[in-house]
Amino acid sequence: VGEFFRQWLQVRHIEDLDKDGKLFPEFTPELVDDLRVSLDLFVDDVVWGERSDFRELLRAEHLFVNNSLAAFYGLPGPAGATGPGAFGRSSAPAGQRSGVLTHPYLLAAFSYKATSSPIHRGVFLTRSVVGRALKPPPVAQAFDETAFEHGMTMREKVTKLTRSENCQGCHAVINPLGFSLEHFDAVGRFRTTEAGRPVDAASDYADDDHGEVRLAGARDVAEFAIASERANRAFIEQLFQYLVKQSPRAYGSETSARLRDS
Repeated sequence: VGEFFRQWLQVRHIEDLDKDGKLFPEFTPELVDDLRVSLDLFVDDVVWGERSDFRELLRAEHLFVNNSLAAFYGLPGPAGATGPGAFGRSSAPAGQRSGVLTHPYLLAAFSYKATSSPIHRGVFLTRSVVGRALKPPPVAQAFDETAFEHGMTMREKVTKLTRSENCQGCHAVINPLGFSLEHFDAVGRFRTTEAGRPVDAASDYADDDHGEVRLAGARDVAEFAIASERANRAFIEQLFQYLVKQSPRAYGSETSARLRDS
């Protein structure tokens, strides 16, 4: 089950998570190791806890931290922890965190060395959380910081980079989801400004079933996915496929619906 969640969260093969040392000198290999433990503890707590509720994976406002992580991310110290490196539960300020969507390990993994990456984050949310498929891009484009004017926000850079019709086939879906996480920097710390300007995390997401959905942040994405039949079905089918090694459809066309309702 743990391996499934590492695959679902797309972190199975992450080996190098270093950041710009001048911007983030405290983001050390030891801190990265602590973040991995934090993520595993959170998933284990949700999956094997008394409630074992999929919705808590996406909307929980707490993390598991030790003193080092609490200090780095500006969170309350770990409740019930004994010893300097011990982990415990820490509740983030209201509205800042939303389950795995905003876990610092994932936010850092889906970022560049010095900046956030709405594209990487948006692709993760599209495929793993809201359950939509993406086609390979017709033309691959590298993100080049030198191609943008000084002072542009990451949102402005991504909008400019992906504005062509060829890009918008996928980025009309990817970008709004990725922008919803722009309140978090390259190491997953919460922020309200970028380069001295207020962060804009709001976008209209085009959903095939419900039309345009306003997403103003990670919590909106979580609530949308929780209520989405497609997102629920995608998660169930991925979990079933991983554990049983067969598609749910091999057991009848209504298997996914029965599993969701059980």
